[in-house]
Amino acid sequence: MARVAVLGAGSWGTALANHLRRAGHEVILWGKEPDVLQSIQQDKENPKYFPGKSLEAGLETTESLKSAVSGADAIVVSVPSSAVRSVAEDLVGVMEGSPLIVSTAKGLEDGTLKTMSTVLAESLGSSERIAVLTGPSFAAEVLVGLPTAVTVASSKEAAREEAAKLFHHGNFRVYTLADVVGAELGGVFKNVIAIAAGVGDTAKMGLNGRAALITRGLAEMERLVVALGGEAATVAGLSGLGDLFLTATGDLSRNRRVGMGLGRGEKLEDILEELGQVAEGVTTTAKILELARQHNVSVPITEEIDRLLRGESTVKESLSALLSRSRRSERKLEKQE
Repeated sequence: MARVAVLGAGSWGTALANHLRRAGHEVILWGKEPDVLQSIQQDKENPKYFPGKSLEAGLETTESLKSAVSGADAIVVSVPSSAVRSVAEDLVGVMEGSPLIVSTAKGLEDGTLKTMSTVLAESLGSSERIAVLTGPSFAAEVLVGLPTAVTVASSKEAAREEAAKLFHHGNFRVYTLADVVGAELGGVFKNVIAIAAGVGDTAKMGLNGRAALITRGLAEMERLVVALGGEAATVAGLSGLGDLFLTATGDLSRNRRVGMGLGRGEKLEDILEELGQVAEGVTTTAKILELARQHNVSVPITEEIDRLLRGESTVKESLSALLSRSRRSERKLEKQE
């Protein structure tokens, strides 16, 4: 049994904390919403994200970051990507020893375009004890213990093995990977293509069109991963294809729902207000596009989703632009356009 601090009482943080408690660990969940934390502590329910769903007995909560991480063997960072650096900087003053740090946030930092593991390493001063957990996993299904397979990535074998041992329990299967770049970028990029898939579904592109869109989106992902030093094989695994397939086709996907709203002609601000939760792809799309341009990588689907999100294109115009692209070799396309 390990003592684990989970930072972030949103849907993913709550689901992972509940899973870790089910696995027999001592778990304390930290967040910034007192009413949510009190309900989890007293009623064993997160009324904001999982109303009516019972949580494991013994799951503790706190508003104090210092209390959360005191004596922790592992710290799971499940806050939105926009808050990772500030939370990590706060950790420096209260963290004891060298606990394992597991990042579950999927995004790129504003301005720097750095991945979350890089942000954590910079803030904490070392990457030795940092691992990334990613892969096809809806929080609602993890919460109730449905079968799930994920990847833990770290350049350090000891860190990834420790993280895998921590999370591997019951129906939650954990694979390990050394390619942090590929694993993290896959988890970021898939949200952009999920938006595109949602647009295509409500724009009546059909199942053939959806398959084509997802496959060519995967090619964009592979090109960028390889350009940034990751491995093409990683893109074909759980953190790439697996996560993309789930997010682009599953009805629980927030990013797909954003795309469906855009496909129906709804305004982005109205879609997000109704959603009530963060859809990382909305802010990630422009960052992926900028990163791709910096490395001279062609990402036509991402470009059109960026235009849609900015209001610079209609669904009809963006689909027309994609469908009117010139004929070329599929394999050559994956390397250079």
